[in-house]
Amino acid sequence: MRIKKIQAKNFRQALALVKKELGADAVILSSEDRKGSRPYVEVTAAIDYDLETDNNANYSPMQASVDISGRSEFAELKKDIKSLTESIEAMQNSGFELTMPEERRKMFNFLRERSIKDEFALKLVAKANDTDDLEALISKEIGSPAPSRSKSPGNEKVAFNAGKRIAMLIGPTGVGKTTTIAKLASKAIKEGRKVGIISIDSYKIGAAEQIRIYARMIGIPLDIVSNVESLEESIKKFYDRDIVLIDTTGQNPQDREYIKGLKDIYNTGLPIETQLLLSASSDCDFLMSTHEHYRSLPIDYIAFTKTDEAVKLGSIYNLCHLYRKPVAYITTGQRVPGNIEFADSGRLTNLILKTGSA
Repeated sequence: MRIKKIQAKNFRQALALVKKELGADAVILSSEDRKGSRPYVEVTAAIDYDLETDNNANYSPMQASVDISGRSEFAELKKDIKSLTESIEAMQNSGFELTMPEERRKMFNFLRERSIKDEFALKLVAKANDTDDLEALISKEIGSPAPSRSKSPGNEKVAFNAGKRIAMLIGPTGVGKTTTIAKLASKAIKEGRKVGIISIDSYKIGAAEQIRIYARMIGIPLDIVSNVESLEESIKKFYDRDIVLIDTTGQNPQDREYIKGLKDIYNTGLPIETQLLLSASSDCDFLMSTHEHYRSLPIDYIAFTKTDEAVKLGSIYNLCHLYRKPVAYITTGQRVPGNIEFADSGRLTNLILKTGSA
């Protein structure tokens, strides 16, 4: 890691010099106003050598993709974050104190109180002059760009608002995939679309019965399959459907066989849109760790469930920052139909920065 002190007339000039000398990925470690006959600002900034040398100059933070060798920009970002966090902790343990002007310290604490990770909060504070800037920065970063693997017209918008598609919901155990399937199906039917549901969750006790109840309640066809070959045949049967929703088994993302099973589905070449569901009420460290396992899959959207059960929603920003994927929707309760919201970046930012839940 390279650490450098920079002096300037004001913080804005100092920040410009930091970006010029260390690059846009530098992090402000401290900032102090020096008094005297000629007052100035002294900024201490740092850049990790790996980040400085390995970053692709053409990297677009909202369109990360996995290369053929298996290395991904996601993995590089993960490594950079870990390195930065360890460096900051080492400096703190050795007596180095992170200091900054009062206004920036307030912004930093404001973000921490909302469960935004320290390393992400530092980057935001380094770019912001006030809380209005924070809102604008967060809103821009979690905006909804078109997924890199577009499958049908309308993919630049939130899911299910246009076009014909096959959407598969994946995610950890207990995230609420089956209930969310029912919510999405109900909404699509209300909009006049023909919907079919496929479940490949058949060996989980009670799961098949739950999806059957929802399908009967909503009045749509359901097919239950047990392998990839059956899935292909099932999709063919629903050729006349506008939307086909695929419910999957919820398992621990650390289970390699689980991830391999999902990859087998993608290897069929079927035009499947993937939505990763994450529970906003889950432990933030657990949510962060899921990224390591799901990042190898071709995810198009992420979605957050159980926002009504979460006290703080900073995890939405943390996960958006890691996955670099648009948020399709959030769920705000168990009621079917209903309790689903196709939130834009402004609404998501409000949720992230408020202290309570949705």
